[in-house]
Amino acid sequence: MNLSSEQRQWFESMRSHWNEHIVPISTLPAQHVFDVGSAIPQSALSKAQVFADRVSAMRVLPANGKIAELGTQAGWFAEQVMTVLRPRELHLFDLEVDTLRRARPALAEHTSVRLHIGDSSIELAKLPDHYFDWIYIDGDHRLEGVRRDTKVAVDKIKPDGILVFNDYTVWSVLEFTDYGVVPVVNDLLASGEWAMVYIALHPLMYCDVALRRA
Repeated sequence: MNLSSEQRQWFESMRSHWNEHIVPISTLPAQHVFDVGSAIPQSALSKAQVFADRVSAMRVLPANGKIAELGTQAGWFAEQVMTVLRPRELHLFDLEVDTLRRARPALAEHTSVRLHIGDSSIELAKLPDHYFDWIYIDGDHRLEGVRRDTKVAVDKIKPDGILVFNDYTVWSVLEFTDYGVVPVVNDLLASGEWAMVYIALHPLMYCDVALRRA
């Protein structure tokens, strides 16, 4: 890693604590420190594609459609969606939109953009069922937060719609915290009702995963 000597010493100290307290948990029978959900059957992956990044993966997503992004922050990905797919409606959800307005004022004021402020699961639930061509889930990354957003999103996409989950990883190396995306995605795939459309890679493995009803 590209660390200074002082940073490396800190890292080695933290790693020793991790090995002392966390690793033993994962060595216990049938136990793991991370919740990874159910085992994924191979049949759920039979048609999945692999892309180098999430922008490249957009080529298989519906263009000129109705899209929702749950968690937009400064709007970087929303801007890519607007440029590549030119949606009829792009609904952006976040706890606040001041960051978006400062970073990308033109996007925030675009005639195709609808801004929704507040808890994404609550605000999304106000919209009609079977409304969206695809929904990008990138809001609260805690397990219960991902579950809440997903439960609502399942009803809001069209029958052939796509759910795209950002940050399909059990551990955020930049935030030093666990993520709840993996167990939610894995449980959907294990149910037999959903199949993977693609996985889009990320240099630090904050991957995107897209699912469609099987």
